[in-house]
Amino acid sequence: MKMKTSFLMGAFSLALFIGGCTATPAAAPVAGPAGPAGPQGDPGATGTTGSPGRDADRRREDDQKRAQDDKRTEERKQAEHERITDARARDSHDTGCPMGEHVYTNAEGKMSCVKD
Repeated sequence: MKMKTSFLMGAFSLALFIGGCTATPAAAPVAGPAGPAGPQGDPGATGTTGSPGRDADRRREDDQKRAQDDKRTEERKQAEHERITDARARDSHDTGCPMGEHVYTNAEGKMSCVKD
């Protein structure tokens, strides 16, 4: 019984699918005649072109802001590095080095752990 029901449902679905594909589509709506003309609006003002000097000033200001932001970011990084270095110097047990080692800073400024 279940197989017969499945077969009938499949046949019905196939018939709907084929019937839908062969049906003619609905006609597209056709535009009607144009309506009466309305009152004309006032003409707009003519546009003005931007001045090249103003654009250059804006670019210069943007570049200055970007440079200041970069400088602030670099100063923050340097301050954070100094803060960490100072904290490690004050508390040599909290340097991240294993027991029996301490922090050594080479000539290039790179820190590493060396044996005591």
